[in-house]
Amino acid sequence: MASNNNEQLNAICCDGPRGFRPWHQTEAAHLVLAYQEQRLPHALILVGPQYVEKTHFAREFAQFLLCLSPLNGVACSECKSCQLCVAGTHPDWINVEPEEPRKVLRVDTIRQVQARLQQTAQQGGNKVCVISPAEQMNENAANALLKILEEPPANTYFLLVAHHASKILPTIISRCQRLSFAIPAQDEIIHWLADDFTKDAIQQAIEKGRGFPGRVYTLLNGGVDTQLDMSRLDAFFSGRETAQDIAKNIDASQLPDFLDGFLRLASNSVKISQGDTVAAANNSILSQLPAAKLHQIYDRVAAAKTALAQNANPRLLLESLLLQCLSIYSSDL
Repeated sequence: MASNNNEQLNAICCDGPRGFRPWHQTEAAHLVLAYQEQRLPHALILVGPQYVEKTHFAREFAQFLLCLSPLNGVACSECKSCQLCVAGTHPDWINVEPEEPRKVLRVDTIRQVQARLQQTAQQGGNKVCVISPAEQMNENAANALLKILEEPPANTYFLLVAHHASKILPTIISRCQRLSFAIPAQDEIIHWLADDFTKDAIQQAIEKGRGFPGRVYTLLNGGVDTQLDMSRLDAFFSGRETAQDIAKNIDASQLPDFLDGFLRLASNSVKISQGDTVAAANNSILSQLPAAKLHQIYDRVAAAKTALAQNANPRLLLESLLLQCLSIYSSDL
């Protein structure tokens, strides 16, 4: 039986589920095979860093689950159900996401989801609920979802997308099959974008976007990636930009991601200072500092994240943080 499973899995992988990113092919093939063998769990949780296209994966798999005529693990894109998915009007597909970035998902939203899922599927097939990002459910909403997961409606699948799985109730995670996503290899990103951009342009975007494929795509399409454009921090520490220059170009919705990127940069710089050659691929001016200073900077950024969650003024917070870090950078130990 195991040999037969491997043959089926290879066939699906070779066919390549249409629409899945190159670095998602293996996970997609495993799930498609589980569904075909009627052993797919009713709830999946997709975890990993932001901007690795987890939500895209969830939506592609949702379309497969709703397709009326899938072939070899591929949604047909032609049936009425697929057409409704593409139009964003499928009655049996529920997308749950905050109305605004960083806003919490409340219990009333989950109760509305529960009411809809109790109804018969209007297209006569499955029902799918995608929650992204799942960690933004408040406690009451999470407990309401837990009750649904404990007794899920028939032919219903939940796809939870989480950037920070540690913020989700362990009881919810225990009722989901976990899929972990990491930053893909450069070759996979290049393969994904090679038809539309030159290899040199893609590699430059990979370097600037720190390897996050969602960021790379934004940069190649002319987007401004202020959240993870850490080259601006190098310019700041070398005196080419001021704290005010950086703060005025980062609004309140972008600041949490900027702080996350700053934390990763400080952590990466510690690894470089300790001789980590893999981390050195993402070098920064901060990596020239001794570890003691880098730890101080990391602590300041972490404290700023806490203050932001307590409704501190975003622009003043960022300006103050940058000046504190510059003082550490310039000081004698």
